[in-house]
Amino acid sequence: MQEYALRRVLSDELHARAFPDFDGAGRFIRFVFLVGGDDSKILAYINKFLSAQGQTPIDANEKFRRHDMAGYALRIERHTEFLSISFVEKNLQVKNGLAANAFDETALEHMPFSWARNAPAPLFHAIWVEVGGKPLRGLNQARMLEILQSRVVAANQFSDDAAQVHFAFDIDDAGFSRVVIFNHAIDSTRMGRVVQRVVEVETYRLLALLGLATVKEYSGRLGLIEDVVSPLTNDVAEQIELPAGKVQALLSVLSSQAAEVEDIYCKTSYRLAATTAYLNILTSRLDRMHMTRLSGFQGVRGFLDRRMAPAMQSCSAFSERLASLSRRISRAGELLRTQTELVIQRQNRDLLKSMDERAKHQLRLQQMVERLSIAAVTYYGVGLVGYVAVSLPIAEWGVSLIDIKAVSVPVIAFLVWAAIRRVKDIATGAADRSAS
Repeated sequence: MQEYALRRVLSDELHARAFPDFDGAGRFIRFVFLVGGDDSKILAYINKFLSAQGQTPIDANEKFRRHDMAGYALRIERHTEFLSISFVEKNLQVKNGLAANAFDETALEHMPFSWARNAPAPLFHAIWVEVGGKPLRGLNQARMLEILQSRVVAANQFSDDAAQVHFAFDIDDAGFSRVVIFNHAIDSTRMGRVVQRVVEVETYRLLALLGLATVKEYSGRLGLIEDVVSPLTNDVAEQIELPAGKVQALLSVLSSQAAEVEDIYCKTSYRLAATTAYLNILTSRLDRMHMTRLSGFQGVRGFLDRRMAPAMQSCSAFSERLASLSRRISRAGELLRTQTELVIQRQNRDLLKSMDERAKHQLRLQQMVERLSIAAVTYYGVGLVGYVAVSLPIAEWGVSLIDIKAVSVPVIAFLVWAAIRRVKDIATGAADRSAS
């Protein structure tokens, strides 16, 4: 039986990025690098490290790799436009609160943080998730702000109040965005999924905001195009009444602006589409956490809605502006081109009318020339008949020269007319055959 080449690859995709179980407490530290679709350079950097550690290098088609190292697990994940290097430590013996070395990079010297930071790609995000035991009594917002080193804290209970999650949504002195999870009674498998969702929320909320940077970069350029196009498209009715030369000039302006709009679309369409996709992933992960209110703290969903909604609306508004401007330019161009075509049609009509009048004049002139030609040829023909008749014994026949000439006039005239008609018929037939 012949097996489809991608069957096993597609099947394994569902299991490609399985998250580790967390028995009790643990930590997950992720470095996210933007690679722009080409991660060959950073992949070579990682493979050099793996080879030095006696591990198998990552294949070019391999999207996920996990290695158990000395005291931690190393995870490499490759995505469309980013790559992540993660360090996982689990099974920490913490029943209440957080581990004593929580968020202490110096206490984790066995993890090669400096190697990860020096990867040959822009560091986009760094996430540090601490999974602890039960929350300490009297835990309040002020204490969590201190732990998270953040200006704000957003927190919720989830999984039927079996755990708490606290997000900093800020960057600490070491460059990490901190997240704390207090585990009341979630088993190891579920906690692994929780950590995965928390990490994805942190990753994709920042990726979604990339669209805002793109919007800010191109909004000014789009505004300049609108300033040029708006007067033209708003007064299309007046523009149509302009002479054909000015209409052509307007069409040239619209064409150049249409090219500008298309250039902006080409440079922003991917990012704005990716923003929508990342926002959908973010929303999906938040929905699956089934978070409930934690007294004394603002909720995660509410915080993100308030802070991210304006940015996402700006992206949507920019996309709509771009599409609307493109449609306006297209409609105005079509109207002006229609006007140009109408002008050309009127010119063609006037030209045909003029040509028809000239043809009629030429026909009348031709007919007059034909009549004159018949008269002239008849006159000379009668003269020739007279010369011939003089040499004949017409007196004996009882016929005068004048009578002979008089009788010859209609005969010669008819013969000349018939000859001209024949020549015209031959010429017309030849023209028809050449045309067909």
